Amino acid sequence: MVDALHEAQRILVDRGVFVDARPDSRVSARVRARTARGRVIGTIGSQRPTKTDDQLSDKAIRQVLRQKLFSSRRRGRLWHAIPFEDAAELNDYLRDHLRFSKRVRWRAVRFEILEKR
Repeated sequence: MVDALHEAQRILVDRGVFVDARPDSRVSARVRARTARGRVIGTIGSQRPTKTDDQLSDKAIRQVLRQKLFSSRRRGRLWHAIPFEDAAELNDYLRDHLRFSKRVRWRAVRFEILEKR
């Protein structure tokens, strides 16, 4: 990822903005009943290999910030709801996504807006 960040810095215009958005395996995603604001009925975590990938991506961001290739304008966590008709549809979704654990136990997306220096 460090190489990709160096390439992004190379092609951005001065003071250009780059948004790094990727899954956040530090927190489990919430599974809610019926609506995006419904009662939490479970959570979904990431599989161990993807957690390692996420840690390496975090390290790459810290590295380019230390190198002063970018400055951070803002960072945070963004939650997005994905509606499912029923538990079977949720299980189908989990089966198709290698990142998630295969059992419900939902997930945030970490973001950072980087500005070329």
